[in-house]
Amino acid sequence: MASIYPRGTRLWGRLKDERGKWVCKATDYVVGQEAEARREIAAAQRILDRKRAVLGDGAATVESYCTGWLERRKLRNLVSYPDDVGRLQNHVLPRIGTVRLDELRPHHIRDLVRALVATGMAARTVRNTYGILRTMLRDAYVDEVIPSNPCVLHRGELPGKEDKDPEWRSQATYTRHEVGLLLTSPLIPHQRRIQYALKSLAGLRHGEVAGLRWRHWDETAKPLTRLNVSTSYDRGRTKTGRPREIPVHSALAKMLRAWRVDWLREYGREPGPDDYVVPTWQMNPIDAADAGHAFVYDLVQLGLRVKAGQKRNRGGHDLRAWFITTAQEDGAHRDLLRVVTHPGKGDVVGGYTRPPWKALCAEVAKLRAPKGIT
Repeated sequence: MASIYPRGTRLWGRLKDERGKWVCKATDYVVGQEAEARREIAAAQRILDRKRAVLGDGAATVESYCTGWLERRKLRNLVSYPDDVGRLQNHVLPRIGTVRLDELRPHHIRDLVRALVATGMAARTVRNTYGILRTMLRDAYVDEVIPSNPCVLHRGELPGKEDKDPEWRSQATYTRHEVGLLLTSPLIPHQRRIQYALKSLAGLRHGEVAGLRWRHWDETAKPLTRLNVSTSYDRGRTKTGRPREIPVHSALAKMLRAWRVDWLREYGREPGPDDYVVPTWQMNPIDAADAGHAFVYDLVQLGLRVKAGQKRNRGGHDLRAWFITTAQEDGAHRDLLRVVTHPGKGDVVGGYTRPPWKALCAEVAKLRAPKGIT
């Protein structure tokens, strides 16, 4: 337990630091002000105890704090957790992991960013890595492990939001005919056609498709039925943490009804409300990597272009971009469509904007679905 003692006329405190070692610290008080000195030392001890609780008994380094911090994020079931692990373990810890937290300074962060840029890393990856490091050190500040967040940079240190391959975005798109093939070709298993339909006709992310259950489809809604998207995979929340109500395009509703009939043949029983709409054979959510490999295979089977730019392939997520872009080309209002795909994104006024359901249905219905959907 922390204590005080006199050294000359000055009162000193004896307390345990964040590593569990006894240290001495001068107080702001002199002999005769013991009560005030005890309060000061007790407050300092509480801060050190909190640090030790966060860091454990090991050295208070960036790496030791990062290990516990990532474990806490894993327990929170955050969608970004796998990306957080990769960015910190691959790009941050090899460079500053051994630096003591109490010795971490802005110049360490600046030099880290410069080193990442020098490797030729994509600008967005650099910015995302810096972003998760800043979030971690902000939490360290809130935990009172560090006196301030050292993630402060001069203007211009972070690279702009350019893509490493500037060509891929213009090439990572589809024609209406290509989407029609992906949704209707008998060469593609019915289950995967439904995945592609949910992405291209409702703008769902893969995790949202994987976590969609039959009870999330409200067929009583009018004038279009409704998807209640509230989870990514089985995590209980979407990527952004915001649930969405999505009007179901009439072509998509037709495909879902046909798939519900075929679900019995595929899985050997009638689907229940809590069953995933497109599960694996083990009734689990479909893994993103598996879906990506299958999508490339399907493009090849259909004789469609695979590559988008020099370094990546066209993917299922690009179908979401096709939905947003094509719906606008067909006359959908951008701001109303954004409520469907990106709720709550934008300025403060956007958070207070609640368009009526009929208005959202009208915008989604403007999308001209590919021909041949039955």
